[in-house]
Amino acid sequence: MDFAKKRSENLQNFSDDRQTDMMANQTNKGANTMSNNEYTQIGWIGLGQMGNPMVTRLLDAGIEVGVYNRSPDKTADLQTKGAKVYPSRAELIRAYPVIFLMVSDYAAILDILDEETRKELDGKIIVNMSTIAPSENLAVKAIVEAAGGQFAEAPVSGSVVPATNGTLLILFGGEENVLNPLQKVFGILGKKTFHFGNVGKGSGAKLVLNSLLGIFGEAYSEAMLMARQFGIDTDTIIEAVGGSAMDSPMFQTKKSLWANREFPPAFALKHASKDLNLAVNELKQAGNSLPAVETVAESYRQAVAAGYGEQDVAGVYLKLAEHQK
Repeated sequence: MDFAKKRSENLQNFSDDRQTDMMANQTNKGANTMSNNEYTQIGWIGLGQMGNPMVTRLLDAGIEVGVYNRSPDKTADLQTKGAKVYPSRAELIRAYPVIFLMVSDYAAILDILDEETRKELDGKIIVNMSTIAPSENLAVKAIVEAAGGQFAEAPVSGSVVPATNGTLLILFGGEENVLNPLQKVFGILGKKTFHFGNVGKGSGAKLVLNSLLGIFGEAYSEAMLMARQFGIDTDTIIEAVGGSAMDSPMFQTKKSLWANREFPPAFALKHASKDLNLAVNELKQAGNSLPAVETVAESYRQAVAAGYGEQDVAGVYLKLAEHQK
């Protein structure tokens, strides 16, 4: 059976099940998975720092969301907001035609797509919003397609505040026919969706952006330390940078962290380190290297090893400061 036919059957079965539930519960809530050819009922796996506010936005916008998280306590607040909580990944995937993943890494995705859940993938669409390497997304695509499903990637640029406000950038890689019915969901989660091409291109774009994030974090941290070594007042140099061509939205967002030398995480340093390492490894696999990316990746690895992994990405400053007189 081809994918399009299977997905059509899944949508019809899903709609029939929802109509039965509607009659049983005497509710007038719509039961279709799609409205104007856009998905309005989805499954979601992964309710961490990013997943929770993203699902909250979808629920607030009237999207039906079924959720699963390996730590069940993280589903409680979303259940009070209307999310349908499922006890297993397989049951969630069985219940919805499209499932979003927002988890920590490639290993977590492979754990989700175990033997039991692969049996439920026929006719389903899996959308990975987690940040993993392009080669890893291609491997996941092969797994999903071998089981009869369809796969796309949609990593995001932005941290907790944009996730809460719905101002993320969606970096999509996949087929146009998969993207189009997801536009309503993406419009709730983000301010713009970029379609970079096939699977692998969206995750490549994410590594480009996060490599810049890491390089900027390192550069601004070193600049603040240089000013400190020169005996320059921190508030004054921050104002000067902010009024110069070297200003940036990132600097404006994080300048108070450098001023106070306290780094509560919006985007944890350990995650920045992971993404820089992914970028370095992908480049190496292609026989390439970029000196700034490799140098900054090593700096972040050292910061994580020194115990600063839970600090904000700008907290690389703390590790760099250890070496200053």
